[in-house]
Amino acid sequence: MSTNSNSVRGLPRYPVYALGRLTKALHTEIGIPLRDHWVLTFIAENADLTQKKVGDALGIDRSEVVRLIDALERADLVERTRDGKDRRKYRLRITEAGRKQCKRTDKIIAEATARVLAPLDADEQAALHRLVRTALDEPPPAAS
Repeated sequence: MSTNSNSVRGLPRYPVYALGRLTKALHTEIGIPLRDHWVLTFIAENADLTQKKVGDALGIDRSEVVRLIDALERADLVERTRDGKDRRKYRLRITEAGRKQCKRTDKIIAEATARVLAPLDADEQAALHRLVRTALDEPPPAAS
């Protein structure tokens, strides 16, 4: 992940810039849209979701959530049904094809992450993950 040091020499001192570069490198390695994957993963991990809850939780504009869910539904990755109590709302559920897609993409992400973070040893990678979660005020991952 080298760059022309003359053009970005001072920029890596900004952690957000450095993390953005890591994210861009990961996107390049994967070659698929991660936003769809994050939405699918969120739906898979949370029952009784509405489009509004997805947008609020992931910080995605309401109209963009509709477009994302439309595309995921057309691809048979998500099922959208009317809420029984409030017909204005839709309930979301991941399909079996969606679960398989999540599993495949998780594997691709893990492999690409390993390549992108290869300059760091295992302890440094764990520390990076822990620090980013702390900066985002996220709880530590559940023990497996």
